[in-house]
Amino acid sequence: METVSSAGERPRGRGRPVGADSENTRRGILVAARGVITERGYQAATFQQIAMRAGVSRPTLHYYFGSREQIYDVLLAEVHHAMMGCVAEAQQQVGLRDQLASFLGSLQRWSLEDADTLRFLVAARLEHHRGPHRAEAAARIFAAVHSFYDSVVVEAMRRGELPSDIDAAAVADMLAGLFWGAGFHAGFLRHSTSDQDAGGVARQLLTLFESGLLESPVAAHIDA
Repeated sequence: METVSSAGERPRGRGRPVGADSENTRRGILVAARGVITERGYQAATFQQIAMRAGVSRPTLHYYFGSREQIYDVLLAEVHHAMMGCVAEAQQQVGLRDQLASFLGSLQRWSLEDADTLRFLVAARLEHHRGPHRAEAAARIFAAVHSFYDSVVVEAMRRGELPSDIDAAAVADMLAGLFWGAGFHAGFLRHSTSDQDAGGVARQLLTLFESGLLESPVAAHIDA
């Protein structure tokens, strides 16, 4: 039977890496798992696929992570931490436009510096919507995004930047939808465009929002 030290730590198995090697192995497993889950979806991703992608044995994989759900939660927690940093940076800005520009700017930097994590974020959003697995860690990320838009819209109405009679929830939902659409574009479609074009998408979103999307009512054509 395996013993536990007085500090509550599991003793290291013979031949297990220590120190920097151990952290590199753990990081490699997480990177591999992120890729497999993004490509196949959480439900279809298996320990065997993750181990093969990481170049480790299944016993080694189990040494670091007890379950697929644990790996998924760790990856989601990392994304949540990064997302909260983007939210905090945007909330420091004054004015709706600057707040939106900051948040979309963070998305652009994310897509350029760490596109794999951005793809994982968008894939997790789709997985959460369509799959039977509802990870609490994923729900916290999505709640952070929508709470950000809820708060900046309400603040903009209070400052008089937006009309007081608009549907705040609808506007926030629209902005969140634009965020996820831009995230999908940056994460999955940017390889077919230039980095400058990726930034142009964010700028166009801001321009459309500032002009009210439609400057004047447009009559709908109704077929007889």
